[in-house]
Amino acid sequence: MDYQGEQEMELEALQAILMDDLQELDDGVPQGWDPPGPVYRILLSPKLEDDEVQDEIPVQAELVFAHTPTYPETSPLLRARGVSALSDADVAILQATLDKEVKANLGMAMIYTLVSVAQEWVNEKALQAAAPSTDPALLLRKEQEAEEARRAALRAHGTPVTPETFLAWQEAFAAERALSSTAITEGVHAGAAQRLSGKKYFQMQESKHLQVEEEPSGSDEEGWDVPLERQGGAGDEDVDFDEEESSDDELLLEELAAGRGVQ
Repeated sequence: MDYQGEQEMELEALQAILMDDLQELDDGVPQGWDPPGPVYRILLSPKLEDDEVQDEIPVQAELVFAHTPTYPETSPLLRARGVSALSDADVAILQATLDKEVKANLGMAMIYTLVSVAQEWVNEKALQAAAPSTDPALLLRKEQEAEEARRAALRAHGTPVTPETFLAWQEAFAAERALSSTAITEGVHAGAAQRLSGKKYFQMQESKHLQVEEEPSGSDEEGWDVPLERQGGAGDEDVDFDEEESSDDELLLEELAAGRGVQ
């Protein structure tokens, strides 16, 4: 397919039909777009048989579009915008409506079809604004439809990266890392508190040994066996189990042996 030829023919037809409503866009290109050619803007105002309503309701929207290299076999770049009397929810509904039409018309020149769908939507919106409904159920349904359309538009196009959204993400990421680091540090300290050092382990074993082991004993006047006091050899010194000293295994064993004494 001659993509460039198809795109040029479509632009010629649009200029003949839309005339001044079709303009090449110099400023305000949507963020993230990188089209190979010009970007165009189409202004949409209500076109109604009732001229009075048409003049009183200043509903306006615009379509911004650009051809992609392989259009019309692939989707064009397309963005709906509100110009006046349209909320963000209204624009989201229009964008979702146009996205459905794009999928249904792949393979064919579709810009004029999209403009026609958008024009009908603007006309209906103007009529609704001229005679607002007071039915609570209808209003609730419209709000739900607007919210669903807004979410669908976000899923289709994603969240634009702006300095504000990037700073918000950066702050959330830093907070998450700080929380994770705190949890890891607390876990390490808790594990260290529950885990016995080598010196502490041997100290506990020595304590148990002294409680169980009994040496030969003499007898008192009433015949009761009296355990002999634990005696150390000449020059023996108490073993200092200061937890801040070296945990070298050989040194510990030598200290424990000296602590038991010579019988």
